[in-house]
Amino acid sequence: MVPHPNGLMALMKKRLLALAIPLGGLLLLASCKGFLDTQPLGSLTDQTFYQTEKDFDAATLGPYSTMLNLSYDQGGLGWWNGFLQPDDDIEQRDPGNNDDFFNWTPSNGDFAWVWQTAYTGIMRANVVLDKLPGASGFSNPATKPRYEAEAKFMRGWWYFVLARNFGNAPIYTTVASTIDATKPANSKDGEIWDLIESDLDFASKNLPANYGSEKGRATKYTALALLGKVQLYRAQWFNTPAKYQAAVTNLAAAMAGPFSLTANYGDNFDESKENNSESLFEVQDTKGDNVNAWGTTDTGGAAGHAWTILVSPSCFYGSGGGCAPKAWGEGYGTYDITPGLANEFEQNDPRKYYTMYSTGEDYGGTPYNQGGPWTRTGHSPAKYNRPWDPNRYPNNLSTNNLRLIRLSDVMLLLAEAKALSGDVGGGAILVNRVRARARTTPVNGVMPPAGTLPDVAATGSGTDFVKNVIVHERRVELATEDAHRYDDLVRWHKASLLNMKTDITWGMSPDWDQAKTNWSTKNLLKPIPQGEMDLNPNLKQNTGY
Repeated sequence: MVPHPNGLMALMKKRLLALAIPLGGLLLLASCKGFLDTQPLGSLTDQTFYQTEKDFDAATLGPYSTMLNLSYDQGGLGWWNGFLQPDDDIEQRDPGNNDDFFNWTPSNGDFAWVWQTAYTGIMRANVVLDKLPGASGFSNPATKPRYEAEAKFMRGWWYFVLARNFGNAPIYTTVASTIDATKPANSKDGEIWDLIESDLDFASKNLPANYGSEKGRATKYTALALLGKVQLYRAQWFNTPAKYQAAVTNLAAAMAGPFSLTANYGDNFDESKENNSESLFEVQDTKGDNVNAWGTTDTGGAAGHAWTILVSPSCFYGSGGGCAPKAWGEGYGTYDITPGLANEFEQNDPRKYYTMYSTGEDYGGTPYNQGGPWTRTGHSPAKYNRPWDPNRYPNNLSTNNLRLIRLSDVMLLLAEAKALSGDVGGGAILVNRVRARARTTPVNGVMPPAGTLPDVAATGSGTDFVKNVIVHERRVELATEDAHRYDDLVRWHKASLLNMKTDITWGMSPDWDQAKTNWSTKNLLKPIPQGEMDLNPNLKQNTGY
């Protein structure tokens, strides 16, 4: 990981409080306008700070750092409980969680955290966009579009989070300055998606291809990949086939960047191999904010020391140490891999080893055993925790970057868009490149036997190819990463490629029969948080809640 340029983090710290004001806090600002108009001598203010390239280098980190809030919380707010739990890849050791069983209500704190975090990120992006035109201290004003593009990329990222989770969420394209401006109604059909595409299109045309030695910022290829993904989603959510070809164009352009699949699949989750050739975008995580390019969380700690629920059994159920932090390190052993996911992998697929710990293997010098305190299913999540480090202290503190966009993900999205545009052969070529890398990945130094993961044939219609090939390949390639699975299920359901009510086995019986019974089409979206409904009488709740 590369430290941020000298002095930038000092500025970032000074600005964190101002950039972290939630939308609801604007009510207080409105009532204190006279006080806030007073400019303290010798201090940074809105008028003195947003003037130079250096200022905007710091300010544009605000929307990025907001991402840390989704993955650093003792209760798993946002990432695990909000995104990963409601799918068929992982399940809680203690059945009965409402998120898992689709007993979703507007009072759900996990979903409220996602909503609030997204709007915090949007507000921070809008601060940059509002202040940039008036900045008079740029040594080269021609560089302003880069900062506008970076802010628009992050705003598009956050609105995509809102759109796919909550549907027609309200839109803010500037920082609200009146009480009424903090109470917009739901956006109109398609409006939020139009804004996302517009922001990402601008970003793709104005972001640099790289930042030299600096890591963590979005590039033009990051924007192209996300834009293509949004267009694929839009084609399936709203039955707009023309968006498939748009997705093909932008996903192919993203692939044209300086990327390649790593030789070893497991390198994508190895802490010593962050920001590698396959990575288009990662959460930049590290111990302490003075070496972390993204700064700190909003919950009071440096990124590597804030807390969340974890996944492996090494803490309470293995080593017995005092544990807690981070959604992709070691920890409580709260989650099991479902039998459905374990059985989805083809024979000898090395990706299974890098995805889960399984009964019978060595686990840091201790045999991994099914039953008892270890696991109900025989498998626990392992991504970002291989190789297991028995010397790490605290043993649950991982500083491994969470990978958000990988080349193999982009390739599979492109394969899907090509197939549904009529180019099944082009889709098969891409899928087979992903499978070829997997079958040449060693496990404990041993290569898979001949015949592992044979190439798939380019046969049938595009719809058949997605049903029979893509659905499987995305599940095993991306399992437990970045909340892909439930989002994939939703878009495939909307496109009539599968039926979530009848085609999905959510976990172990009889516990998970409740999920199948409870799931209904209202769960294609999450409820708008009740606290937001109470504050904003112009909001309309999603159907069914």
